[in-house]
Order: sequence, then C-alpha cells, then structure tokens
Amino acid sequence: MRAKGMVLLIIGLVCASCAKSEEEIQDEFDAIVAESSACNDASECVYASPGCPLGCFVAVNSAKKAYVEEEARALIEDYERFGRYCAYECVAPGPLECTAGRCQEGDASP
Repeated sequence: MRAKGMVLLIIGLVCASCAKSEEEIQDEFDAIVAESSACNDASECVYASPGCPLGCFVAVNSAKKAYVEEEARALIEDYERFGRYCAYECVAPGPLECTAGRCQEGDASP
C-alpha cells in the first residue's frame, strides 16, 4: 500500500511539471488570435472574451469568435488544472477597426 502511495505522489509531481506556464498558453492563444483576425472591413470584426490570464477582449473576425472563445476556455482549463487561478476587472474596449487586414481595437479617444 505504501508503494502505491509513492507511485501516486511521483505521478502527481511529474504531471505538475507538465503544466503549461502562463507564457506558454498566452503564446498559443496569440497564435489562435492571429489566425482568426483577418478582415476586409470593420463590420467583420467582433470582440471575443477569453478570460484571465488571456485578456478581457480580443478583436477577431466574427466567423471565428466561437472558435477563439472555445480555444481560450481549453487553454485556461490547462492553466487552472493544478490550482492556478487569476481574476481581474475589465474596462470597456474601444471601437473595432480593420487595419492592414486585421481586426483590432481602435483608439477610443477623440
């Protein structure tokens, strides 16, 4: 019985070291957003809400919003799997723009 407990402890320690870092999941998410933000006009753009630690809002093509949010949830689940958690308050985003073929947040100031 004692050997079984030791094996479980070792497996737990190995799995904890396999957890993705915040930087790793942010890099993965940034790649997802980059491939999901193509546009020809601002009317194609919407905000997706990924959640902490991936950000409050990201500008993406409306056809990709559900995909981006689904991938964000999966990445956040990986991040939180071993007890990590974060939270922050978000402010309202600025207007959406399509600049150089990419959806992005515009400048809210006049």
